[in-house]
Amino acid sequence: MDAELSSPSNSPGNVSGNSPENRPANPAQTSAKCPHCGTAMLANAAFCPGCGWSMAPLPPADRAAAAVAYLTFVPAAVLLFLPAFRKHRFVRFHAWQSVLLWGVFFVLTIAALLLSNVTAAMLFLLFGILASLAMLFLWIVLSLKAWQGERFELPLFGELAARLR
Repeated sequence: MDAELSSPSNSPGNVSGNSPENRPANPAQTSAKCPHCGTAMLANAAFCPGCGWSMAPLPPADRAAAAVAYLTFVPAAVLLFLPAFRKHRFVRFHAWQSVLLWGVFFVLTIAALLLSNVTAAMLFLLFGILASLAMLFLWIVLSLKAWQGERFELPLFGELAARLR
């Protein structure tokens, strides 16, 4: 046993730091920690899988454009068609998520208005007030997250927006 430990090939002076045993098999498999939440992730990841924080610093213009996308349906649609933002994945993700979110909100609002004329007007009025408050809260959260440079995905809308970029 002592012969194995004292052999010249295993001595600490002869083990190089760049030997194949000490290097990761694939450089993409090296891990890093998110500076925002501490989640372990791939070193070449663009966003943290735990909190959505961007690993590359985003320019303030991109963050502002992503936050403006959540104002209503119109700014988000304009950002999608502007040639200046065609290659900006962060802005396009938030614009698509906003278009999808506002579209569903408007469809639900129209359906509630049509149904409230037929039955249970008070019930739909209460539903409308709660939905409006929820949308206001969601609008504030999504705008702040975009302004901070985070890619905050809503459960259904975020997955679809990521595919549409």
